[in-house]
Amino acid sequence: MTMKNNYSYKLCVAPMMGHTDLHFRYLLRLISKKTMLYTEMVASNSILHNKSKKLNKLERNEDNPVGFQIGGDNPEQLAECAKIVESHGYNEINLNIGCPSKRAQSGNFGACLFSQPELVAKCADNISKSTSLPITVKTRLGIDNLDNINYLKDFINTVSSAGVETFHLHARKAILKKGINPRKNRSIPPIDYKRVYDIKKIFPHLNIIINGEINQPKDVLAHLNHVDGVMIGRAVCNNPFLLNDIDILIYNTEALDKEAIMKEYFLYIINNFNKNVKITDFTKHLACIFKGYIGSKHTRAYMCHELNYEKEPIKKLEELIFKEDLWKNGQDLYSKVI
Repeated sequence: MTMKNNYSYKLCVAPMMGHTDLHFRYLLRLISKKTMLYTEMVASNSILHNKSKKLNKLERNEDNPVGFQIGGDNPEQLAECAKIVESHGYNEINLNIGCPSKRAQSGNFGACLFSQPELVAKCADNISKSTSLPITVKTRLGIDNLDNINYLKDFINTVSSAGVETFHLHARKAILKKGINPRKNRSIPPIDYKRVYDIKKIFPHLNIIINGEINQPKDVLAHLNHVDGVMIGRAVCNNPFLLNDIDILIYNTEALDKEAIMKEYFLYIINNFNKNVKITDFTKHLACIFKGYIGSKHTRAYMCHELNYEKEPIKKLEELIFKEDLWKNGQDLYSKVI
C-alpha cells in the first residue's frame, strides 16, 4: 500500500487516552504544522454503537494530518469503522496493538493481539478493502514471554503482507499479568531502542517509527539517524511547545511567539465553549505552562477542576493565562474579543 498523503513521519504525537482529544490537537496544530497527530484510541464498538451523549470521539477540527486510532479484533466491524472514520476526513487509520489495559485484554484488542498476527493481518486486509486510507500499526516489541526479535520480525512480516507499511514501535514489551497496570507498563521493563533499530535494518522498505521515553529535541535527531520517524507522548503533554523546538531542529522553522499561540487558543475556547461542555475540557491542556511559577499548583488546579465553578470562567481564564509574570506582556484580550 502506498502512502496517499503528502506528509512525513519524522515527528508524531502518540495517541494518548485523556490527552489527544480534538482540543489538544487544535493547540498542537497551532504550534506545529508538520507533526503527525493521532486521536485517542477508540474501541470499534464505541464507533458502531455510540449511544453516549458525551463528546463524540470522531469529532475533529481542521487539524490535518491526523490519524484515527482504533482498538478492535473483528475484521468486519473494523472495516465498517474505517468507512465511518474516512467520512470524517481523517488521513490514516492506526490499529492499536499496544494497549495493555484490562479493558483491552477483556475485549481481545490492544497488546494481547500481538500473539495473534494472522488476525491482525486479516483486520488490516479487511480495512484496506473498505477504505482508501493508509493503515498503520502501533505495537510493543513483545508481550510477556513473546519477547524476542525473531517473533517481532515474524509479526511484522505477517502484518505487512496485508499492506501495512508503517509500524510505530513502543520500544519495550507489554506485561499483561495481574498487578502491572498501564502506568507501570510505560516504565517497565527497561526501554530497548536497539531492537527497533535492528527491525529497521531487517525491513528497510517499511516505515519504522520509534516511541518511548523520548523527551528532548536532540534525542529526536539522534533516533532519526536509525529510523524513519519519532513518536513522542507524555513529553508533549508536559510541554506542548516542545514540538516547535523539534521543528526548528528538523525543518529549520522559526521560533514561535508563545503568547500569540495562547491568544489563538483563547479565541478558540471563546468560540467553542458552551453549556454542553466543561471549560476544563479546553483548559486542562494549558496547566503545564504554569509549572515553575509561584502559585503554579493552585493555578493548575484551577485549569483542571475549579474553573468549572467560576461564574465567569472565560474572564478568570484570561486573568490566569495573560498575567504579567507569565508572558511579560499582559494584555486585556478578553475585553477586545467579547
